[in-house]
Amino acid sequence: MLGGPGFMRDGPGDVLSTLLRQVRIGVARFGRVELGAPWGVRLAQRDTVSLHLLLEGDLWVDDCPIAVGELVALHSAPHTLRNHPDAEVVDEPDWPSDSELTVYRRLGGDGQRTVLLCAEVTIEGAGRSLLLRALSPMVHLPSSLPSFEALLDALRDEIRERRPATEVIAARLIELVLLQVIRVELARPAESGAWRAALADGRIGRALAAIYTEPARGWTVAGLARVAGMSRAAFAPRFRELVGEGPGAHLTRWRMDLAKATLLERPDRSVAQVAAAVGYGSEFAFSTAFRRVTGLPPGRYRNTHLPEDAV
Repeated sequence: MLGGPGFMRDGPGDVLSTLLRQVRIGVARFGRVELGAPWGVRLAQRDTVSLHLLLEGDLWVDDCPIAVGELVALHSAPHTLRNHPDAEVVDEPDWPSDSELTVYRRLGGDGQRTVLLCAEVTIEGAGRSLLLRALSPMVHLPSSLPSFEALLDALRDEIRERRPATEVIAARLIELVLLQVIRVELARPAESGAWRAALADGRIGRALAAIYTEPARGWTVAGLARVAGMSRAAFAPRFRELVGEGPGAHLTRWRMDLAKATLLERPDRSVAQVAAAVGYGSEFAFSTAFRRVTGLPPGRYRNTHLPEDAV
């Protein structure tokens, strides 16, 4: 069977594991924020994921009330945070650049205090676009999820006590919080066409695992259908229905994501080596496909995005 028997044992969890191995999660900044009612903050659209854990007081995110102990993860679209749905909002203040641990005291008025733990988290690497595509712009999680409450308690304690190595340990805990957010969100039901819907389908999940694990393989729709244990006629429309695009388009998307990441993370590799690693038999074919997706040839993409001293 094309793809080997190992793929037939893969499931949704394996797809997620494969993607997570292709990302790097970092913490740009975090801190304890205190706000006095009335207050409202407008968060601009961003490439990062922002986490907000409510410790005390009132919080509305967009039109959704958040209870004490609950966490929200926000990305992509603009969002508003405020103590009441009718509160006026101002643009988000800049985080001071001289410290990772920051306290904003009494932003807003002199009313009831709201206390938040906030973090700005970066996601880089080939799996980034698919993971962000799978996450809703706002993920709202209670603290009562299994193992989640203990993790949040540890984070609260670390930032409150500010012991030696707090910045390092708190950053690692924040990374674990984001991983929990991703795992919980991807386990929730999703509409067809929302990429994560495919994770609930064991057969399409096996095909995705094959694509993500062996992108350089000469996959065909028929070959992926055999990995999924389906006929070609049944596989192709089912894949498109759940993933939101056909198998060939999704394979190309993944190969280009890997190529972009490799060009920047491995400047020692030639364009020809990157092309071979993502399944292109010639540098010309790869460069043509890459330029069609990014608007730039691979070499120029690398030179444009890498720091000058890394080129």
